Amino acid sequence: MMALAFAILSSFQDFLDDPAGILSDDSRNPDPREGEDDRDLDDPSLAYLSDGALPDPRTGCIIGVIDDAIPFVHQRFTLPGNLSRTASVWLQDARFRPQPGDDLPTGAEWRGAELSDLLARAASGAIAGEETIYRMTGAVDLTRPATPSGAFESGHGAAVAPLAAGFDPADPQARNHPLIAVCLPPRITADSMGVLAPVPILAGILFIINRARRLCRFIERRRNLAPGSVRLPVVINISLGLTAGPRDGSTPLERFMDAVSDFSAPDLGPIHFVLPVGNHRQDRLRARLKPGQHIAWRLPADDGTINAIEIWGPPHAHFPRGDLRITLTVPGLAPATTAFTLPWQYSILSGPDGRPLARAYYTPHQTRDGQWRDGITVIAVPTCPERLGEAFAPPGEWRVRIADASPEGVYDLAAQRDEVIRGFRRGARQSWFHDPAYRSHEPSGFPILTDAQNGGDPSVIRTDTVNAYATGERPLRGGAIYRREGTTAGYAALLDDGQPGDCLVPVDRAINSPGMILRGRDSGSFELSSGTSMSAPQLARWLAGQLSDGQRPGSRAAIRQLAENQSARPAPTPMLDFPTPFPEF
Repeated sequence: MMALAFAILSSFQDFLDDPAGILSDDSRNPDPREGEDDRDLDDPSLAYLSDGALPDPRTGCIIGVIDDAIPFVHQRFTLPGNLSRTASVWLQDARFRPQPGDDLPTGAEWRGAELSDLLARAASGAIAGEETIYRMTGAVDLTRPATPSGAFESGHGAAVAPLAAGFDPADPQARNHPLIAVCLPPRITADSMGVLAPVPILAGILFIINRARRLCRFIERRRNLAPGSVRLPVVINISLGLTAGPRDGSTPLERFMDAVSDFSAPDLGPIHFVLPVGNHRQDRLRARLKPGQHIAWRLPADDGTINAIEIWGPPHAHFPRGDLRITLTVPGLAPATTAFTLPWQYSILSGPDGRPLARAYYTPHQTRDGQWRDGITVIAVPTCPERLGEAFAPPGEWRVRIADASPEGVYDLAAQRDEVIRGFRRGARQSWFHDPAYRSHEPSGFPILTDAQNGGDPSVIRTDTVNAYATGERPLRGGAIYRREGTTAGYAALLDDGQPGDCLVPVDRAINSPGMILRGRDSGSFELSSGTSMSAPQLARWLAGQLSDGQRPGSRAAIRQLAENQSARPAPTPMLDFPTPFPEF
């Protein structure tokens, strides 16, 4: 498990030195402390929680959230007396703060006792309120190069975190569910393709596990309990996802989550991960082809961002040698066929003027069982250049063909997510695959939800549109349903077996009333959000409650069985119908 972590984190120096400026210069820790000490157990300024906020050492369950704009001083993360339930929050791109986070590579860490002090000062009028706290902690800093996600009144993490770990302060369950949060850099949130996201996500997972262990030791010290006797379980919600990837559970991040879930630590309870199944069932971002077959890849006009697709071959035993060949036909140009022989080779497709229009990279990949898959990533330059005179890709229908020389088998194609992230990114337009056999709606106007209902065998598919972070063996994948109709949400992705997730949760009020009313960043504010990103935190909250009650499901199948016992819908996909979070206006 740790070997996997170190393998991924070995790229962290590249992340820190990234010339694109993902991290702000002043966020870096110039001399990270190595190893652990017990200062956090005795120094009041490093305390994870105030004594009145400590969970029951027998029935508590820690909830971790990795997202953006997490409102860590929201009223739903407090207890009576202005006590914070946020044991620790890591702001990865904030100005570096040496204490208490001197062991972190970047950013600032704030812990529960000092957050309780800030909340008490706000309640007394000594400081202006929550907005001031966010500015004092660095969560909102408008002098940064990138817009801080916490600056918006509503946001993804502002909706997700209260669903996962927000409680009425008077709720008896609130104290038993401390929050450990990780706020990702805004430029990671802005990049819908998720190129660099695995590194800060992995760092966030390691942070949550480390601080959960230290919180258990802190509870032991404050309650005069035997060392190692407090072993609270942990549920980590990651409501993030990608549309492209190998989708076989073999990426380092997925393997690490599986390894963590399988590992039994002597000083911490079981760790579970919950992720969304994804929202792109109907977006025509997935296709399957055989050698000799082709698909149309449609690039939209006026797109100021790059567009990318991935082609993955079937598993085979030998080391990659470039067996996969694709032919790319760009409007107005002759077909061009790749011919790679070594991993990470690339070729450039140029226009009549010699300027590059696209690059194709040979990206083979090793599966969990030691086999290999050939892969090619095609990246097209924007169809709308940023400046006059720059090269641009011709919009319209590009044709992708699996060359006849490729080995027999089925090849998976995926278009990378490329869309506008509100508040961060402008000018992005999603590319997609086009197949004349693909029908989006029935003659009556209702959407076609499955490939079986499509009336044929199109190359563009709805099955296996699952979030590419969520194809490991252990994480729980949350799907969405319409509350009023009780049917699967049409946008919610499907697993490779055609199921809409491991467990289903009501998200949208009805087919014609999308979204659910959720908390905003500030206490008392609201927002309307939709998508399976809102399913995952509801399942994380439910699972944390089951663990608090003493349940110890050891696998994803056991969790599904536990859900089925409480479900309003029979197997194979149990449905958990939670009360509406807030009254509808």
